[in-house]
Amino acid sequence: MVVHWEQKTTVVGGSTPTGVSVAFGWVVMIGAALLAGALFSSAELPARTLVMCLAAGGYAAVVADLRAVIAVTGLGMATFVGFLAHRFGDLNAGGDAWSYAMVIAFAATLGAGYRWLRSVAANAD
Repeated sequence: MVVHWEQKTTVVGGSTPTGVSVAFGWVVMIGAALLAGALFSSAELPARTLVMCLAAGGYAAVVADLRAVIAVTGLGMATFVGFLAHRFGDLNAGGDAWSYAMVIAFAATLGAGYRWLRSVAANAD
């Protein structure tokens, strides 16, 4: 929704500001992290990664703003490493948490690619 200053009315279908998209995506990723933490123990990193991957890929498939997708994916990766793989927000601890986090980035890339393919197909019609 975009507000035209001259008309003082809203137009449905306008672009969403990047900050709003990032805030919405951040809520999605925090919800996914809470869900992964509630469903799976700390020893089940692949399952926790899957939940975060589904959230990041789904978000990237829905949101067209690549800046927002990159920001939300980075925040989701840091949340995974700091709170799901390690405790208390420790981002520099050892282990293979960052390699799992790269899978989250790959899922977001797949989601963005899916969105791009949908837009190409819609423009071809």
